Amino acid sequence: MPASSLNLGRRQVLALPAVAAAAAAAGSLGLESPAAAAQINAPRGLVDRSFLKPVNRAYKYLDTVQDAYFEGRTPRLLQSYNNEGELMTTAFVYDNALAICAYLANPTRENVRRARLIGDALLFAQANDEKYTDGRVRQAYAAGPMQFYGGGAFFPGLEREDGKAAFLWPFGFSGSATGDMAWVALAFVQLYDRTRAAKYLDAAVTIGLWITDKESPYRYGGYHGGIQADGETPQKWVSSEHNIDVYALFNLLFKHTRDRRWKARAAVAGEFVRSMWNRKEGFFWTGTIGGLPGEDPNLINKGNIPSDVQTWGLLSLREKRYNAGVDYVTDELWSTDGPNVPNTQLPAGVHVSGVAYASQSKVLTGNVSGSTRPNVREAVWLEGNGHTALALLFRGEKGDRALAKRLLRETVIAQEKVGGGQTVGLTDDPDGGKLSNPGEGGTWTGTVLPKKAGIVAATSAFDTGFAFGYFQRQHVGATSWFIMAALDFNPYA
Repeated sequence: MPASSLNLGRRQVLALPAVAAAAAAAGSLGLESPAAAAQINAPRGLVDRSFLKPVNRAYKYLDTVQDAYFEGRTPRLLQSYNNEGELMTTAFVYDNALAICAYLANPTRENVRRARLIGDALLFAQANDEKYTDGRVRQAYAAGPMQFYGGGAFFPGLEREDGKAAFLWPFGFSGSATGDMAWVALAFVQLYDRTRAAKYLDAAVTIGLWITDKESPYRYGGYHGGIQADGETPQKWVSSEHNIDVYALFNLLFKHTRDRRWKARAAVAGEFVRSMWNRKEGFFWTGTIGGLPGEDPNLINKGNIPSDVQTWGLLSLREKRYNAGVDYVTDELWSTDGPNVPNTQLPAGVHVSGVAYASQSKVLTGNVSGSTRPNVREAVWLEGNGHTALALLFRGEKGDRALAKRLLRETVIAQEKVGGGQTVGLTDDPDGGKLSNPGEGGTWTGTVLPKKAGIVAATSAFDTGFAFGYFQRQHVGATSWFIMAALDFNPYA
């Protein structure tokens, strides 16, 4: 859903000095005037004035993470989690696509500049894969210098020493999921919509064509899950979430290119998503099976019901018949983490309410997949709070706006009370300040993140039910969804 040493003078965002170039470009690119850009404290679309300071603090977090290893006009990705998250400088492309959209939700000159830095880093990754020239990006790249566990591969940052993009194959982040690809392309389209720089639309079209080659031959159709970590093997399963993303992307590509083939391609994704609607119970199924040996990809996966499929489905398809999916999330997946919850990680006296990741998150026992921490069944998925609030704002039924505000206020509690002391950026390691395993003599401790700014992925550790978990770590994705929801910005539109 599923977290460098970059010398790219030829790909710099602007050829002029930053201030002069921004001023010269403001009119032609449709950016804010200097006076409007100064109004960072009054972002348009703000759902409630009470979110003014939390949103500005959230932007401060994104700015800090973006500048953790490089500053100025160097294109760069944002490290998805804090240093102590044990993924070191991993920058998931999904999180970076969200950060682009979050910056563009309040398109001041500075925010557009920062969005373009991320976009240009993703353009570099797309154009400089070590093997493929088909327009793909990988699941994740290195944002800064890191030494993999056990003295394994060293990554100087996004650009490897051979000039190729440093995707993180030791973590298994080598694949290209259809949903990740769609999100990167959506971010490119949003950049094009704001700047009219053709390179972003061209890159989005290239990704769109990569996705069109991934039609599923099985019963329900749609676009399959993408390419596995070996870079070659297609996934057999089809994801509702992925096709929700693709549907929105292809419709936006039609809007900007006027090529009607994108409408037909969007219909392939839309028909799959609609076929996953459980009309009787009012929610979308997660998709089809086929990821394990012996599974039949002609069958629907009914074992786990995710919250994002419900909220994203409404935000992307924008059809009233799917309003009930949001009710499923707020009724069946509501959680309240706090002092009386077994194994909670929240500070004493702190309660946070919101939504769970999926139905299995609320019933699983034992440890989180790949972790020694127990699954906290009342843990809140704070990324989910963001897009659930956004879906409620879009739906606009009685009480929806009030509930959206409540979800955002609960997220602000987490912003203010959880994640303090976590760090990002270069360490005191003598070899370029790289991150490496403290158990092997290295260090993860960088610069302390600004107070009450970033939002952790989860109030306490929990299992998604899809063989991975979320933890109490400051997260670019959760922070970006909070910003977009607080500014009522739909990245699919």
